[in-house]
Amino acid sequence: MTPKSRNLMAVLVLCGGAFAALPALAQEPDAAIDVNGDGFYSFPEMLAVYADMTEEGFRTIDANGDGLIDMEEFAAATEAGLLTPPEG
Repeated sequence: MTPKSRNLMAVLVLCGGAFAALPALAQEPDAAIDVNGDGFYSFPEMLAVYADMTEEGFRTIDANGDGLIDMEEFAAATEAGLLTPPEG
C-alpha cells in the first residue's frame, strides 16, 4: 500500500460518518475530465488531466471498486489531498 493509499484509508476511518455529508458537497462532473458525458471519470479520462495518475492511485480513489470515479469519490480524494481540482 502506498503512502497516499494509507493516508486516504486513515482519513476515511477517522472521519467515519463525516463522509455521509459528501453527497451534498459533490459537484457536477467537470466536462474537461468527463469527456464522454456519462457523469463519471474513467481511468483514461483521469489520466488525460492528471498525467501522474497511476492505476493503483485510481483504484485507491475508486472506493466502491466499480472502475469509475463518481463525484463523491472525487470529492473525498480532493478533501484527502490526493487530487487537486483541475484549473479551468
